[in-house]
Formats: sequence, C-alpha cells, structure tokens
Amino acid sequence: MEIDTTLVLSYILFIWFVVLHTFEEIACDIMGLELGHIKLTQNRYLLGASVISTINLAVLSLLILGSPIGYYLGIFTTSIFGIFQALVHGIGYIKEGKKPRGIGAGFYSSIPLAFVGVFVLLQLIQAISAFK
Repeated sequence: MEIDTTLVLSYILFIWFVVLHTFEEIACDIMGLELGHIKLTQNRYLLGASVISTINLAVLSLLILGSPIGYYLGIFTTSIFGIFQALVHGIGYIKEGKKPRGIGAGFYSSIPLAFVGVFVLLQLIQAISAFK
C-alpha cells in the first residue's frame, strides 16, 4: 500500500495542535481541577498528556508503515482528541462564564485543533474506503 504523504503531513499538523492544546491547558492552570470524584493533579495531567502523545506518535508510525490498524486508530484519535474535546471545552467555556478556566481551559486552541481533526478524519475515511 502506498503512503499518502498529505495524510502523514496532516497528521503531523494534528499532533502539533494537540501539543499546543496541552500547553494552553497548562497555561490556563487546568491542574487541580476537580470534576466530581476526579481530582486532576499535576502528575495525573502530565501522565495523561504523555499517554495521548505516545498514542498519537504510534498512530503516525503505523500510518507511515501503511498499516491498516493505523488508519482505524487514527479515526479514534482524531475523533476523541481532536473533535470531541472541542465540544467539551466549548461547554466548559460557556459554563465558566466565557473564561478559559476550569473545564474551559484550552478553549482557544480546541477550535483549530477540531478543524484539523475533521480534515484528518475525512482523509482517513477516504483512505479506508480506498482499501476495499
């Protein structure tokens, strides 16, 4: 199977926006956030961000290798880490009184991240439909 250079470059851009989004969340002091029984400590946040980065780099590696599982995992990552998070941060932003704090932290970078996520998601779907 041929490697789609545009898809690989788009996924690299997606990873870059995920890292940018993480920096914005850190700058908006998301660590210490409490959601019910969940308390987001610094260690938990950084561990979660590390896991997300590792998953994204693994997906990128699988896409470069042309593995079909990379395309399916890419659909998961772009849907959850790219698109769904914009909905969560948007609701949080409105709930926090249009301030980027609490669950709304990361709101500003979530918008371009969601757009890139949709773009990559469409490319992945198109590539998967070409397999069959």
